[in-house]
Amino acid sequence: RGRGGVMLCRDLVAGVMLAGTLSACAAVDSTVAPRYDTVSRSIAQARNESILLNIVRASHDYPLSFSTISQVIPQMTNTTTVGMPSFLEGPNPQCLNVNAGGVGVAGAARCLTPPGTPGRDIIFGNTNNLTDAIAVQTQFNLSTQETKDFYNALLRPVDLYILNFFIRQGYSRELLFWLFMDSVEVTIANRGTLGFQFNPPYDYGCPQQDPRKRCFREWTELATLTGLSVDQHTEKAENGKTASFSRFCFDDVLGRRGQAAMEQASPGRLHYIMAQYVDPGTLQALSPKCGSPWPKQTDSDATTDTLKFRVGPLQFEILPRSAYGIYQFLGKLLRQSHGGLELDEGQIPEYIRKEDVRPELSTVKEDKQLLNVVVNQSSSGCFAETRFIDGYYCVPEEGSANTKRIFGLLAQLLALQTSASDLAITPTVHTVN
Repeated sequence: RGRGGVMLCRDLVAGVMLAGTLSACAAVDSTVAPRYDTVSRSIAQARNESILLNIVRASHDYPLSFSTISQVIPQMTNTTTVGMPSFLEGPNPQCLNVNAGGVGVAGAARCLTPPGTPGRDIIFGNTNNLTDAIAVQTQFNLSTQETKDFYNALLRPVDLYILNFFIRQGYSRELLFWLFMDSVEVTIANRGTLGFQFNPPYDYGCPQQDPRKRCFREWTELATLTGLSVDQHTEKAENGKTASFSRFCFDDVLGRRGQAAMEQASPGRLHYIMAQYVDPGTLQALSPKCGSPWPKQTDSDATTDTLKFRVGPLQFEILPRSAYGIYQFLGKLLRQSHGGLELDEGQIPEYIRKEDVRPELSTVKEDKQLLNVVVNQSSSGCFAETRFIDGYYCVPEEGSANTKRIFGLLAQLLALQTSASDLAITPTVHTVN
């Protein structure tokens, strides 16, 4: 071929090779779905493990600690550099005469020695042949909740307005009564007041003075079977603002549901409770009924939320727990379940029944345990896990339905209790412009 053809061929080869060279190309991953799922799962896991850790802290009488993640920013950058390896293209001028037969042995030896790069027609090269760098980082803002407003909400007893939220979400009312009722006081006309509080090992909620031998567990069951619920009423005040009031009431439909649930979950328990503690005609005499007319506004019972109600000659007053109190209660249950607050069988007074020593739910068929946390035991899977000074704590995936519900309830309760609208008004009367 002529020299023009050779040059054309070289230009073509050079163009193809240059087109195949990619240098310093930066790629940013724009796929949202997998990273969103990863971050979402990670935040949920952190929240659940934080709740578990505070329950463990409470079981050891350690101060609780609360923090929140306000923002998460995941980022990933992938930088790839591809370059052709260094090589020379074109004839070696020292070999031209050799091919023509014009040099001797010494010339042939020089032909085998690569000359300097200026002696070639085309030069390809790059400092890197193939490199790839991936940078992944996640930024998040973590702040501790150590403010006056937060602790004001954390330590404030839960009122009927909040309790009604959870009843409407389908939570077991028996579970809610265990969590939110710190104690029940029953006043009998001309006989004084009896108090029922579950505080192991000092008190299992079974006062010896009660002639009917009722314990705290029986009161949670009776509240469920009688349909104890919360009713709300809204009135417009003279100043034009709307005031919302709450009261305890009895819902016949919820009562029948509770009785059916107990019959399925704990066969025979319903008959025992009804025969032992419910007098004939009591269910029909329960008052007030949910949805019944409210007293006039001038009546003192309608001026604020009340945790009191009457059943015939009995006057009831329920003292509610705060969110902090619920953590302390669950910490006692955890410590009790692992022997830290358990009395020997011989030390439990005779008037306390064995089934009243540890709380069990009578209306939840899939899980009777109020709290299920194992310590230093192998488990096939954990819903939440953490470590503390005495070992490894795990909420098993199986058999922990109530524990999982409690975790969700605590997260919701803290959010409700610490919102701006809740902190700005009193816990009993809620005013909306």
